[in-house]
Parts: sequence; structure tokens; C-alpha cells
Amino acid sequence: MGTINSDDTITSIEDYYDTLAQQVYDREAYRYYQVDNPAMADNYVHIDMNAFAHHYNPDNPLVSGCYLIYYLDTIFTEYSPSGLKVRIKFPYNKGRMDDHFEQLERLSERLKGKSDYDSVLKVHDYLIEHFEYDYSTKMANHTDIDGFKDGVMVCSGYSLAAYYLLNKAGVETRLITGYGGDGEPTNNHMWNIVMVDGNWYNLDVTWDDRGGENKSYDYFLKSDQDFPRHVRMDGFDVGDTQIVIAERSYKAPFTISNPEQISRLLFALFIVGMVVFLEIKKIKKKREEKLLSQVRVINDDYDNFEREIYQNDVMDEKEEVDFFG
Repeated sequence: MGTINSDDTITSIEDYYDTLAQQVYDREAYRYYQVDNPAMADNYVHIDMNAFAHHYNPDNPLVSGCYLIYYLDTIFTEYSPSGLKVRIKFPYNKGRMDDHFEQLERLSERLKGKSDYDSVLKVHDYLIEHFEYDYSTKMANHTDIDGFKDGVMVCSGYSLAAYYLLNKAGVETRLITGYGGDGEPTNNHMWNIVMVDGNWYNLDVTWDDRGGENKSYDYFLKSDQDFPRHVRMDGFDVGDTQIVIAERSYKAPFTISNPEQISRLLFALFIVGMVVFLEIKKIKKKREEKLLSQVRVINDDYDNFEREIYQNDVMDEKEEVDFFG
């Protein structure tokens, strides 16, 4: 059970969200906080969960209410002159949560790329290749904790895992909630937006998972224009940041290791092959023409030689006639 100390003093609502997010991140069920202004105690007791769901810590995105709210069940608060008591009920026991995030920590080190783009690509591909969408009637695996245990999860599981792995890799990432498909409120959906090369792009790992290790890049680093059937919830921005998505989808670097560019690479290889083929054909034709030219010269020289011999023979015969005549 936590004890009161100077580091646990609440001075404002925002400070309360910061400390509450830290408590969830540390997986601590109980903590006591001192309250700097008792007049605010009622606001702390009746916590606004919607506001906490929009809390974002730019210094440490993993200690943000917008992310951690998916890893708690209920928050109980009680105020007394000695301070504010906060008890959190978690959906999982602390040991299981600790094991999961230790696994994510190790995985994040493996998937960190040489650039932000490389990290996003590796995380996108890893999640698709190692997990399946949960098509069961219950669709109960709403977090990556369940997903990593069972191998199946729904959109929130993919998005939460991507959020952790990418932020750990230094790629600024947010969770976006809204509606998918036809945009009806019954079709709740979650995806990510990521910052790559100074611009925000949409990223939906869930919809790029085609089953097994089959993946697409139809929803990979896309502008809103190239990101159909996704409707963000009205006014969804976390913290004070107004998120603006890039006007154009990300143009990935043209490299052999980039699966997005396979079609372009094959087309380029085809063009190069055709150019090489035509050049070889042209060189071969020039060689044939040169050989034919040499043959003509040889034939012409031979014909001239034959004519010269013939003429000499005729002259010799004529001289012989004259000599004997």
C-alpha cells in the first residue's frame, strides 16, 4: 500500500491525471495522495473518465491516460483530511501484466529500425505475421495482453500493441477511435496514426491483416483521402494537440527490402531487362552487319583478283598467238 510523500502531492486536475496514469503504468492497486487545494477534492473524487481518456503525456506517451485506460477496470476514490485514497481494479493480475510488458520491451528492441519508417514497417509486418483477427462470436480479446496469450485479438489489441512498440522505438504514435466499414456507430473501430518524417499518417494494422502471414499495405501510412471507410470520432484529439493528417500518403523509399515497392521493382526490372535485351539485339545486329560488310569486301577483292587473273590469262594467250603468228 502506498504512503504519502511530497512526490504524491496533487496540485491540479492535470497533475492528478499525470499521477493517476503513473499509478496505472506501475500496476499499483493502492496509492494515497496529498491534496494541495482541498477545495478541489470533489473534482478528484468524481474523476472524469472521458477527460482521462484524452490525457496525453508528451514526455512519456506510455504514461498517458489515452493509452492506459484500456488496462484498468475500475477506479475507486475516497477523500479524507489525511489525503486522497485511490484504488484501481485491474482486469489482470500484476504478475501477468508485468510479464506482458517485459515481453513487449524485449520485442521493441528487436523491431526498432534504422529509421522511423523502418520501425513502422517492422511492427506492422510482425503483428500481422504473428497474430490473427479474433473472429469469434465473443471477440473478447480487446487488449494485446489477451492477444499475445491466445494469438488472436481484435482491432484494439493490434492498435495497443503498435502504440507501445512504436513509441518505444521513438515513433510518435496515437490511438484513434471511431467507426469502420460503413461508418455506422455500431461498427466501433480503432487504429493508429504515426509521425514519420515530420508528418502524421493513418495506420490500420488490423485491416492489413489478410489472414496467416498474408498482408497488404492498403492502410499503411495513408492520407485521409487514401484511407476509406474510417470515421474518426468527432473532436477526437488528445491533450492540446490538434492532429493534422498529411495531404498525401507516404512515399516509401525505393529499396529491395521494401515490400510496398515489389510491383514497382518488378516493373523496373522488366524495363531494365527490355532495355538490355534491345541493346544486346542492337549490338548483335551491328556485329552481323560488320561481318556482312567484311564478307562483301573479301568477295569483292576475290572477284577483282579472279578478273585480274582472267585478264592476264587472256593477255598471255594473245601474246602466244602473236608470237606464233
